Amino acid sequence: MSGRLSIFLCVLLAMPTGLIAQQTSPPTVDDLVRTGLARNKNLLAIRERIAEAQGTLTQAGVRPATVLDLKGATGKPLGTYGEEQYGAGFSQSIETFGKRSKRIQVANFGVAQAEAELQEGSAALAFEIRSAAAERRAEQQKLALLDEAARVNAEAQRLTDARVHEGDVAPLEANLLRVETNRALVLRRSAQARLTTAELNLRRLSGLMPGEALPPTSYVAPSAEDLGSLKTKAVESRADLHSARLQEEQSQAGVQLAKANGKPDLNLSVGYIRQYSQFDDLFGQTPTGAIAPLRDRDDILSFGVSIPLRTSRSVKGDVQAAAARTSGARLRREYLERSIPLEVESAYQRWTAANESIDLLRSGVVDPSASNLQVIREAYKLGQLRLLDVLNEQRRLVDTELAFIDAQADATRSWAEVERAIGGNLP
Repeated sequence: MSGRLSIFLCVLLAMPTGLIAQQTSPPTVDDLVRTGLARNKNLLAIRERIAEAQGTLTQAGVRPATVLDLKGATGKPLGTYGEEQYGAGFSQSIETFGKRSKRIQVANFGVAQAEAELQEGSAALAFEIRSAAAERRAEQQKLALLDEAARVNAEAQRLTDARVHEGDVAPLEANLLRVETNRALVLRRSAQARLTTAELNLRRLSGLMPGEALPPTSYVAPSAEDLGSLKTKAVESRADLHSARLQEEQSQAGVQLAKANGKPDLNLSVGYIRQYSQFDDLFGQTPTGAIAPLRDRDDILSFGVSIPLRTSRSVKGDVQAAAARTSGARLRREYLERSIPLEVESAYQRWTAANESIDLLRSGVVDPSASNLQVIREAYKLGQLRLLDVLNEQRRLVDTELAFIDAQADATRSWAEVERAIGGNLP
């Protein structure tokens, strides 16, 4: 049999048995993350939130404006002549009980919260980009593996069909190989479709234009860190926990501001009035000796202090609302402080399991399967096994190599999840 199928076996034996070991060059996805952070519209909107909060902070420090009051009165339109009054006044509201400083304190927390929101959104986007890059890399490796399998199977099919035509090979062997060839083509088309989807998703997340090339990526095993230190780092640097703490402090400051708003402000005023009066039926002499009605002009300076009669009941609702916000923020902060370490541990355990799967697949599945395929091929050449046995073992090797690729992608995604759980890995 080995004489009849020597050419076929040369082609079949040429199929690579260790394709997974061939890795691309090791560029990282940091450039894609930087591009995504710079171009993502949602993050740009959050940056505008920071500018909005800074504007609110500026406005919080503005003191009440001085009021200029101009007024006049005359009796001429109603037939009362000689009665006129003109004046000008200034009034200034004086905020009491530290309202302005408390308002600035609340607005300061708003700026810090917007910055924490930007950090949280950036970490989430970095995780999505790294996960999408891992998906793309996995589909590229699968496509390369299946391309090689399809090429080898197609060449073997051509030679086998020729041998069937010459009567050297049974038609069953050609049909078996045809089924395997078509199966590899179906898998390749599915991998190509998934690769296209993964690349489009990666372009969407990173904000790349259609003409911009996606850089190649490779699997790089991250250095292991102690789980305890990762949990500590997460509690110290997670943006959502930092935001919850800020919100709690802001709500507490809001309670004090609401109480201060219930205290009355002072309104200081000063004014000048010039008043003209005419006395009916009373006459006097002018410097020239002429008789004229008596007139009077008065210059009056006025000043005063007004105090609104407010009580704590006028802001009772505001105080209750601020207290409820404080309680809600405290509960959310406590929830995050308890759940974040568990989230880190969960992601870390998934990453550990994925790495163990990679090691087991490499040493206990892929390498032995490749060795088994070599032995089965040799036995087939000696006529001790059937072509079906070779095809089954070849299919098993391809399946294990595909599983190895999936394990690498899962390890990359799991580590990206660990990085997101501890606050993100921003380049």
